[in-house]
Amino acid sequence: MADEKKEFLNSVEEQIAWRPLRKTLSQELEEHILDRMETYEAEGISHEKAEALAVRDMGDPIVIGTDLNAVHQIQKVPSLAVMTFLLSAFGLAGSIGMRWSPEQWANGYFYYAPGLLVLLLMSWKGYPIIIRHSRWLLPLAGGLFLAEEFLIARRMMLSWQIGYLRYFSILLFSPFLILLAYRMRRYGGKTILLILVLCGICISLPGFYYDGRRDLPACLVLLAGVAGALLLMIHREIFSRSVSARKRLYGITLIGLAAVGVLFGATNERREMLRWFLWPDDNVQSTWDDTYNSILIRRLLKETPLVGGIELTPGQLMDYGTGAWYFAGRDPRQIGVYAIHETEEEEQEFHDLIDGIREAGGHPRYIHFNESNVTLWDILPQHYHNNYRIAVVILLFGRLAGAVFVAAIGGFYLLLFGCIWKIRGKLAFSLSCCCGFCLLTEGVLYLLGNFGYQYAAFTNLPLISEGRISILVNMAMLGFVFSAYRYDRVEMEPLSVRYSKHLS
Repeated sequence: MADEKKEFLNSVEEQIAWRPLRKTLSQELEEHILDRMETYEAEGISHEKAEALAVRDMGDPIVIGTDLNAVHQIQKVPSLAVMTFLLSAFGLAGSIGMRWSPEQWANGYFYYAPGLLVLLLMSWKGYPIIIRHSRWLLPLAGGLFLAEEFLIARRMMLSWQIGYLRYFSILLFSPFLILLAYRMRRYGGKTILLILVLCGICISLPGFYYDGRRDLPACLVLLAGVAGALLLMIHREIFSRSVSARKRLYGITLIGLAAVGVLFGATNERREMLRWFLWPDDNVQSTWDDTYNSILIRRLLKETPLVGGIELTPGQLMDYGTGAWYFAGRDPRQIGVYAIHETEEEEQEFHDLIDGIREAGGHPRYIHFNESNVTLWDILPQHYHNNYRIAVVILLFGRLAGAVFVAAIGGFYLLLFGCIWKIRGKLAFSLSCCCGFCLLTEGVLYLLGNFGYQYAAFTNLPLISEGRISILVNMAMLGFVFSAYRYDRVEMEPLSVRYSKHLS
């Protein structure tokens, strides 16, 4: 006699697209068959006939397998994947097209290759690995963060190493704080307070033992990612299903967020950076200042037409390149000085001029161009190749092209959060929210800087501007969102009530 149960289960398994899930679903169906067989055998029916009746009661295996596959299948987001590819390709092309030094050649677009590899690996296995090993990843993340802070406090690393390592560790610390919040969700308000206190400690650390200007944007990204995820976790009833409890948790989160936000203005240096961000015009001292870059980029964007790039005469380009347009009537000592000389007498005259300007309190640029060869690239702010990608598009092609570019970036974020919102798994949703808000905050800070409102150091624009370690971190975060959405429906839960008709 044929093994009807085995044939039934084989037919069901053949309909399941994701192979690792086949045996799990098959075992659950087999348990239902065995339960039904016991009922029949208790009524005095033979084992063989009980098995046949139990299998018959289950229904058509093809229909059951097809229905299970529709519910438990790997999901794809082709629209988000295409947008990710296009923006990454645009960023890579921009990095290649605007390379300006051997350093940028070596450290700029080179990172797109490992960045895309990280994105693919995280999309493929990121969510299952993190969820499976979350218990030991939590203490590991905390330990690594404390070790990094210890090395910095002991000044055991160079300043450039400190900057890249802290930016890297701060951004990655945010999803692990949310993982901790999820593990402790039963404590409700106490958990939220603990997470915000840990955020506050992390934000307080930069500046105590070195210049923390580079890390403040990362700290802001950390706070936005954690706070945004906590608020949506409350909305999804992850901490509590009670309406009154959720209102209380909202209040705790918002009050805690305001308290931690005060830390961004807790020292004179941080208050100074806020003033530079909000009122750059009132805080310009030389052409080397970020505040000068802000007002310069605003002025250039203002002169750019709706269609077509900005058009400037050689005289206007020189005024912008030397800073004369701004400092001629304010402080001529800050105007750039032509630094190319052919004879020893010219070289000596140049050094005497510079020494005199510096003694008088000036800090001019060295200018290596004149009206015969000056170009737009000579007058743009420092590091325009990476920090002003949006502004450069506007200057080259007009405001309309810039609006299309910004709209494409906005479309990417809309697709990203649309994907996040559809994730049903509570832990996957929580972590994806945190990653999404981190990526969004970086993009907002970058956009503000491109329109003349730079806060501290520039952030990396996800996918579009290179950033060494930070681009790897951003790709890892985006890859986790892809992975969480991809595996959301194959996460094992008891068979849905919608299949009860097959199991009754």
